[in-house]
Amino acid sequence: MERSLERPYLRAAVWLALLGSFFFLSYNAANDYAATLASVPSIVFGWERHLPFLAWSIVPYWSCDLLYAVSFALCRTREELDRHALRLLAIQIFSVACFVLFPLRMSIERPPMDGLGGWLFASLTSVDKRFDQAPSLHVSLAVILWLVYRRVLSGWARRIAAAWLILVAVSAWTTYQHHFIDLPLGLWAGLLVVAAIPERRFTDAKRPKLA
Repeated sequence: MERSLERPYLRAAVWLALLGSFFFLSYNAANDYAATLASVPSIVFGWERHLPFLAWSIVPYWSCDLLYAVSFALCRTREELDRHALRLLAIQIFSVACFVLFPLRMSIERPPMDGLGGWLFASLTSVDKRFDQAPSLHVSLAVILWLVYRRVLSGWARRIAAAWLILVAVSAWTTYQHHFIDLPLGLWAGLLVVAAIPERRFTDAKRPKLA
């Protein structure tokens, strides 16, 4: 019998600690920078102001943090883990660069809330200054995380994971965290990173061209 491969849990924990620290440092630095600017524009369509505020969608929004952390433990080999971590690092660097070079702000205010929902939104507001607009990191992360969960799940579990990650992406809009334009830009950014760091290695002759 072949000896089963052990999952690289220690390496996964190190990657999570490093990327988690980098995320909060770079994310907060970009938001703090935008907050010092005299004027930060918004890109918003008039019809967006009629979008209903879905308070319950804060649950899938917050769940992205948990799905992010768990994804490291689901990687079966060092190669899978390192590729996944590099994708997360790449999307973070790319997104923060966009937040600094092209800062935007959320211009629609959330209605006042109380109870558990109010506490969840208050916790979000305490760490999120609403300048991290385009591309939406939640959408980009949903793209990258799906590739991990798709690989380890099957049947109904995979369908549920896909539906939940779609909710995670849409929740960035329905919680009034992002304007609509941020969502397709987040999707594009996520796909760009996946194309730049593909599942398989290519020779120079077969390397796909990136649009």
